Amino acid sequence: MDPYTSLRLGVAAVHISPDATNRRALIESLLVLRREDLFSLNPRGARSVALSQDGHVALIKDADEIGVWDLSGVLEPNMEGAVEKQAKLDGDYEDVDALALSADGRTALVGQDDGTAVLWDLNNLAKPTRLGAVDASAENEADRRIGALALSRDGRTACIGDLDGNFSIWSLGVKKKPIRRSHVRPPSGRVSSISLDADARLAAILTKDKDVAIWDLGRHDNPIQRSRLALPFKTAEPIYLTADGGEILVGSSHRADIWSLADPAKPIHTATLDMPNKDLYGIALSDSGKIALFAGDGGSVPLWDLSIQSRPANVSSLKNYSQEVSRIAVSANGEVALTAGPDRGVTMWDLRDMPEILEDPVDVACNAPDSLKITREEWARYAGDADWTRYGGGLLGEDTLAACSIDWALGLNPRRESQSKVGKA
Repeated sequence: MDPYTSLRLGVAAVHISPDATNRRALIESLLVLRREDLFSLNPRGARSVALSQDGHVALIKDADEIGVWDLSGVLEPNMEGAVEKQAKLDGDYEDVDALALSADGRTALVGQDDGTAVLWDLNNLAKPTRLGAVDASAENEADRRIGALALSRDGRTACIGDLDGNFSIWSLGVKKKPIRRSHVRPPSGRVSSISLDADARLAAILTKDKDVAIWDLGRHDNPIQRSRLALPFKTAEPIYLTADGGEILVGSSHRADIWSLADPAKPIHTATLDMPNKDLYGIALSDSGKIALFAGDGGSVPLWDLSIQSRPANVSSLKNYSQEVSRIAVSANGEVALTAGPDRGVTMWDLRDMPEILEDPVDVACNAPDSLKITREEWARYAGDADWTRYGGGLLGEDTLAACSIDWALGLNPRRESQSKVGKA
């Protein structure tokens, strides 16, 4: 079913039966119309993505290169352009997918195959300038590959972990000469993921894909492990520390779990989010918690609203991949998201009107110039033998039904069917 047909039928379905299932389906249809494929990748697909805080600058890594992208052309209110690839970063990145951006999108940190991480100045997006390099310093040459890295929002602190089990904190005050502030070896070994809060005062480190530890980085020269999570499952994959450091999300098979870090020394499990995905590969969260996205297999990106801690809600999903979504990123304000996978490459999602969509998806859909008319043939195909005249079919002398006028038609004939079939085919 094409997106516009889904939208028309979705509006009709919510008018007739405004349950959670129909509402989610309508939101999905609205979001599909807010996507833009950035480019087609080679068969090995997109490998990693990163976004600036405002969503205007992106780093995208495929199997061959790391590209610097300017998304301002479709986001700035006074600009009428397109997203544009501005440049690529030179280097050896074939086997490393670790990259990060500062909040302003002007500093990039990317891992290289030789175990170093390179700093880039992106003040001129079309002409990136290579700055200093950070050496993860693995003792074993075979394990020099960087497993994970993170960059503070102000671009002044970097955390790097490698496959040999080293975790180091670096000062980037003088970016051409990074200074290592500390170096530790977590007891569980290989570092596979690092997540920082907004101020780089708290870090979550995933080692060997099963141990999640919370570290206090208040003193960069003396980081202290505060706690380890008692995971209710055997393996963890993506982790995400919220901007305020108050919570951590940990993904696993068919679930994501939330812990409160009000006291980092005593994490408290507060919620479990059920996921349709057998495997989760990434988590992205806006600062407000209003937009939480989960990348995984199956081609669907569950979208949760976590802004009310006591009532996390699965409000919809991003759908346009047939296989999987391997990487994901969302801007701090929740207005832009990037999804990446092997079959569609990278897709940009414009979520700027997401608050209005969540508040009233029918109103957003019906505010468009199109009257969202459903033909009699479409009605028969998707609604079966339901009497379409009850919902306004043919009332205006045409062989169509205006989806946005169903409430008006029901006011003329208030008898409703017990359950709508529209949009559920």
